[in-house]
Amino acid sequence: MDERFDALCECRDCGLLQRLPEVPDGSLAVCSRCDALLRNGQRHTLPLSLACAGVGLALFALAFVLPVASVSMPGGRSATADLFTGPELLRQTGAWPLAAVVVLTLMVLPGFELLVMVAMAVGVRAGQVPRWMRRAFAALPELGSWAMVEVFMLGATIALVRLRAWMHVDFGLALFALGGVVLCSIGLDSALDRAALWARVPLLAGAARRAPGANLIGCGGCDLVGPSRDGDRCRRCSRTLHARKPDSIHRTWALGLAAALLAIPANLLPVMTITKAGQGGPSTIIGGTIELLEHGFWPLAVLVFVASIVVPLLKLVALGVLLICTSRASAGYLSLRTKLFRALTFIGRWSMLDIFATMTLVELARFGWLGSVLPGVGATAFCGVVILTMLASESFDPRLMWDAAGANHALSPATRHDWKPA
Repeated sequence: MDERFDALCECRDCGLLQRLPEVPDGSLAVCSRCDALLRNGQRHTLPLSLACAGVGLALFALAFVLPVASVSMPGGRSATADLFTGPELLRQTGAWPLAAVVVLTLMVLPGFELLVMVAMAVGVRAGQVPRWMRRAFAALPELGSWAMVEVFMLGATIALVRLRAWMHVDFGLALFALGGVVLCSIGLDSALDRAALWARVPLLAGAARRAPGANLIGCGGCDLVGPSRDGDRCRRCSRTLHARKPDSIHRTWALGLAAALLAIPANLLPVMTITKAGQGGPSTIIGGTIELLEHGFWPLAVLVFVASIVVPLLKLVALGVLLICTSRASAGYLSLRTKLFRALTFIGRWSMLDIFATMTLVELARFGWLGSVLPGVGATAFCGVVILTMLASESFDPRLMWDAAGANHALSPATRHDWKPA
């Protein structure tokens, strides 16, 4: 067996160890068994990645000093909101869990992601990549799903459309700056070849290979594959190595059941209380969908219904099916089940748009007796459902489906490979 392990790659979705050839420029290397993306073959992308991350970080900082939107009502009453207004008003109204989630997903993690990208690109170019930078960059694939700038923009747009039936609404420059951040993130994802970037990072000082008899384990942070034992530290990014996610099945069941129980109050209790000229009352998720339909905004109504009701329910049912099939060691439709899991991890975060829409309504509709929007207990419960379902998806290890079916017999490198043109 070839003792060079730098060309090995473990599919994070099915567990197949593959020795990849050099990926042609502009091509995508995919798993030969489940079609998961293994590598984005790009050349000379470090300057472009640095430019995208730097511009995105500058636009993100600019968004903090610009207004998100402004509204006005007949009689001269008006209000303007920025990125700080919503979380502060949520805190003042007692919805501090929502405020904390908004700050984390809208302000902290997107900025952290861009800052780490800039730091990593500069560090690689300079030939100095400290341990903390390696660990931070290795964590980005997991943290990326929690950075929700684009989800906020869609949720804010839904809220502003709802407010247009009530008052005059002007979109603020911060939304356009955040739109630029999203475009920079898309450009960064397209240009960045993580494997090529990691290949330029030397192994940590003092790191030594394990004995040849140790199992081959792929690092979940930097994708380095080598002979290691569970609990060892990665020789490149210093993350703790695990052949499979610890207690994956039990944790996924626990988080999924907790989300299912919390979904009951999330759908029955009001997510907000809307007052218009002294009239109005509590509104549930279904009530908000009906309101959009009544005002003729049926595309947004469908979007809210799918993201806030269909997606969480679908995730819970699908996760239950995946868990049951894994427990029964089912070998049927393994590839299809793996693709279903990938779809669930992609769409789950979009359920947060209802939370961002609620926050935008709270921060802009604040005219006392003339009109106001207050968050309800249902909003906090629904936010909990979204977080728990996302955590459940992250806890589930799809490689266990293939292990249970006997598809991953040995931890030895396979020779299969494939790529598709970009």
